[in-house]
Amino acid sequence: MEVPYIPPNAPFNPDQRQWLAGFFAGLHSRMLVQSENVAAAQSNAVQKPIAILYGTQTGNSEELANEAAQEAKENGLVPSLIDMGDCTAVSFTGFARVVMVCSTYGEGEMPDNAQELWEAFEADDAPRIDGVPFGILALGDTNYDLYCEAGRLWDERLAALGGERIIDRVDCDVDYEEAARAWIKEIMPRMAAHGGNETAGAEGAVKAEAKTGGARWTRTNPYDATLLKRVLLSAKGSGKEIVHYEISLGDSEIEYRAGDIVNIFSTNEIAYVDKMIEILQCSGDEMIPTKGEDKESLRHLLTEVLDIRRPSRDLIQLLADRSGDRELGKILESKDSKALDDYLYGKDTLDLMNKFGSIPLSGAEFCRLAKPLAARAYSISSCPLKHENEVHVTVASVRWDYEGREHKGICSTYLADILAEEKKLKVYFTRNKHFRIPEDESKNIIMVGPGTGIAPFRAFLEEREMTCASGKNWLFFGDRNEATDFIYKDELLAMKDSGILNRLDLAWSRDQKEKIYVQNRMLENAEEIFKWLEAGAYFYVCGDAYYMAKDVDKALHDIIAEQGMLSAEEADSYVSRLKKDKRYVRDVY
Repeated sequence: MEVPYIPPNAPFNPDQRQWLAGFFAGLHSRMLVQSENVAAAQSNAVQKPIAILYGTQTGNSEELANEAAQEAKENGLVPSLIDMGDCTAVSFTGFARVVMVCSTYGEGEMPDNAQELWEAFEADDAPRIDGVPFGILALGDTNYDLYCEAGRLWDERLAALGGERIIDRVDCDVDYEEAARAWIKEIMPRMAAHGGNETAGAEGAVKAEAKTGGARWTRTNPYDATLLKRVLLSAKGSGKEIVHYEISLGDSEIEYRAGDIVNIFSTNEIAYVDKMIEILQCSGDEMIPTKGEDKESLRHLLTEVLDIRRPSRDLIQLLADRSGDRELGKILESKDSKALDDYLYGKDTLDLMNKFGSIPLSGAEFCRLAKPLAARAYSISSCPLKHENEVHVTVASVRWDYEGREHKGICSTYLADILAEEKKLKVYFTRNKHFRIPEDESKNIIMVGPGTGIAPFRAFLEEREMTCASGKNWLFFGDRNEATDFIYKDELLAMKDSGILNRLDLAWSRDQKEKIYVQNRMLENAEEIFKWLEAGAYFYVCGDAYYMAKDVDKALHDIIAEQGMLSAEEADSYVSRLKKDKRYVRDVY
């Protein structure tokens, strides 16, 4: 194209004006075409969605799912972070790629938020997921026989329903971070390279709850909090030692909500460490290899790093193999978990070491077999609206006698015996977002929490007080004896007098010939409980998972069946709806 010469500052003649008009018109046209091409390219760009589901009881799986979502983005994937309690079988079938992080709760059980989805997939009419690439990251504890059982079940079931396992499942013990993060780093590039159903969405996905302030304080980077106050709650003559602890969070900027969990690190008792060093025939000064070329003294590892009170399965197996003990060997070979529990009942690591004391075992070998000293998770018993920059916990000190020697729980007696007031302790927090007061403050709540199970409900009641919630509050509480075990008595009675606590039903199991438990009080109030549920009340349970929670669940089913004139199957469906609607939630252990 010939460009006419236009002198500087010269006026345009008609030919020049015509040429400029044509030039800019053509330029505009080319720019429009280019813009349309870019838009078309963007619209046609392949999106690579991935659903990252988590099943969690204490928050660890959710934290790892968050990390997995970040890693997915870095590999060009579009992640949807999904609480398994918010996912349905139908929405699951629409996922293009699936990564699942699932913990195991209790003796091989699904975490509460994964149970309903699992029941849908376990059913005979479960949907097919043919060709959907998936990977399972399982969390568990090797001290339990059914280690990572929930993750294993999901892995096998998704494969049986046609899913394509693109990476082997990894089972993570209590020190899960390193193995979990390596697995996440490995799976995401494989998912990105896999050609999934790119038109699939993640229906049912929900945004992850925004991380609370202070999220920088984690299991690997805990905060140095300060113990402010220790108050013995149980009275003289009680068979229990229940203590209330108040802990300062200082300038940590940690935020939490009623219902959340605080994790506390402890150290081992020096006297117990000395006994372990003696039975290992060591001095404690031996330098033990840890990671890479690092070494730590045996005494430091036994005091600060390793769980030396609860024998690991690896240690039990080694003692059985080297001793040739027929009884223990037979139990381990049978894989009878109840028989092993009976054998170990009342015993700690020192008991086993003394029993098989003639077996040579070096300090380094013992350290290799021992598990890490994990933080102990406690339900928070305070509301931050009422106790600014503080967190409170309610802890029963675990002590028992076996063959003339006092035995102790690790963290509970660390708090009670070792940690002096004004001394630092390492903590981090995990969210328990399913165990929350209803957002609608007009809703009634029923709380069942005997013993230290009252902890989160003290926090709930404080929050209802501070927010002036209009909903009614009903607490079922109890323990052995009213005279010695009525913890927080003055607070609870004051809340009842002020109207914050509308109903308080108490169950003391040892104050009369016939034992009375919270589930008995529930059955006595069956008609009123059902009325509350029918009117939209929320039902909460906290405490012992193996006995109390199961008995309370049975009582709830019986109440619903009787008062609603329903069959057992219909009562099951009613309870399932309560769970689905987050109106029946538990914090049990």
